[in-house]
Amino acid sequence: MNAGDFEKHFAPAAAAVLESMFFSETAGPCGASHMPGDLQARVAFWGKVSGVLSVRVSEASARALAASFLGETEESLDAIQIGQVVCELANMLCGWIVSKAESKCVWELGAPELFSAHEEESEGTEQNFGIEHGTLTLVLCLGVIA
Repeated sequence: MNAGDFEKHFAPAAAAVLESMFFSETAGPCGASHMPGDLQARVAFWGKVSGVLSVRVSEASARALAASFLGETEESLDAIQIGQVVCELANMLCGWIVSKAESKCVWELGAPELFSAHEEESEGTEQNFGIEHGTLTLVLCLGVIA
């Protein structure tokens, strides 16, 4: 398996997960946008191959997605809740992508974790999607475990 086996599932995964779990949608592919307040989470996975899927989302988008996911107002959410929802978003996207890339394989997912913009993000296959209030970025690194 190579990165292309996974990458072709990025757009359908983003569309399906955002629609079904966050009552949101993507505006399709877009250019990269990195802001100082972006939230980042990653999930390691093992199976036929191993790797890490990282998710980066703008703070405003993360707040809106968290409010939709939790059924709360944006103003009522604290940073911990928003971070937990970004971790869950990464977890759902990783599970969706690896299960579609190889449906006959048993996959193990690690616990999703937030990571700081100051930490080195591994180079990998990247796709960016426009979403409400910003950008959702998916980065796949095969053969790397966080």
